[in-house]
Amino acid sequence: MDNVWVSSGSTTVEAMVNPIAAACAGDGLDSAFVPDTVYFLDNPGLGDALSDTKVLTRTLLEQYGVESPTIKTGNVDHETDFQGIATHFQEVITEAHDAAANVAVDVTPGRKFMSVIAFNAGMTYDADHIFYFYLESSDYFSRIYPEIPRTAARLYDFTEIL
Repeated sequence: MDNVWVSSGSTTVEAMVNPIAAACAGDGLDSAFVPDTVYFLDNPGLGDALSDTKVLTRTLLEQYGVESPTIKTGNVDHETDFQGIATHFQEVITEAHDAAANVAVDVTPGRKFMSVIAFNAGMTYDADHIFYFYLESSDYFSRIYPEIPRTAARLYDFTEIL
């Protein structure tokens, strides 16, 4: 069974890659979640962060045994295209379930309203996981996952909490 990851975008690579790395490692989870397919949401404010993130994500997933990871990008013309953001999450979750895949929604990256929309879509459309990568201190905001002490970060799955 395939694993699908859906997320918004961010101006920082770490906000997009660290949750995936933590899920692959099984950090804070009952079992690891290694996606075969990853969907990001692009908007004009992200700059080069998304292209760098896609390269790192591919490398990371290959290290976890995914031979040919699929990385796709949805787009909105403006970061306040709320309907476009909602549609991004709804369509990916629905398509993943139709393909009998497990789907994880990441609410870590992006603006707060993007996280709210992602969370709502995950709950409404029965995502298998809704992940949030928590850092104990802002000292680690610009650090990539392997550089963060395990005691300073945790991946939460809201489907296990709520």
